[in-house]
Amino acid sequence: MRAHFLIVPLTACVLASTALSGAASAASAAPAVPAVLAKNPLYKAGKFALKTCEEPPTAADVEVLRLYVEEVSICLDKAWGPLVKKAGLPYGKPKVKVSHGEKVKTSCGTYVPDVTDSVYCAKTRTVHIMVSDYGLTGEIDRPMWLDALSAGWALHVQNVAGVTGAVAKAVKKASKRDLLAMRAKHTLQTLCLTGAFTGSVWDSLGHSKRSGHESYIDRDARYGDVPGFGTAANRAYWTRRGFEAESPSACNTFTAPAVRVK
Repeated sequence: MRAHFLIVPLTACVLASTALSGAASAASAAPAVPAVLAKNPLYKAGKFALKTCEEPPTAADVEVLRLYVEEVSICLDKAWGPLVKKAGLPYGKPKVKVSHGEKVKTSCGTYVPDVTDSVYCAKTRTVHIMVSDYGLTGEIDRPMWLDALSAGWALHVQNVAGVTGAVAKAVKKASKRDLLAMRAKHTLQTLCLTGAFTGSVWDSLGHSKRSGHESYIDRDARYGDVPGFGTAANRAYWTRRGFEAESPSACNTFTAPAVRVK
């Protein structure tokens, strides 16, 4: 079973899509929130200026995937670069690597593409897009590549904005309950940031747009409530907030009401 944005461990890498199990929701704790999380300048950077991102054709072919990732990475860089710099934060585009096979070795570990579509490795600032033959075929019917790449970029932005580091520091001595609550907030913010970019260019998309924006927003809700990942309802809620706002301003999960980040 697939879903998005597991942090394991926060100091090393972040999965943009991974297998999940369990159904109990984690209760949100209320420790002091560091300023880098509560008042990050990213929240005041405004809307994305980029409104157009034409998707290349898709096919069950790894070279087509590489071309798709290359072209959409240009869109992501044009969208996020000016916004992050406007917030006064350091920005450099992440490295992006596409791998094909039954198992993929990265600097943050070895992963199975049919379980994980992408991994963001914080220590090397690399978004790893990985796919098996099954995944290549599945892309024809649903827009996995855009989702995986956009999520990896959102995780990179959280990293350069200091969010991921602050969360990692906060959970070092946290109880299990507080750790899961903080991870859920990070996860839900990633979804919101991913939705914000996608929403800003949605009308210009081809392949992804065909599935409908409601299908895109609800893509993670099917996995149910999972501790550390937010409830199904909240994953859809934060994706929608970002999608409709087209801005990171909608994505401050760290000061949101507890009911919205559990």
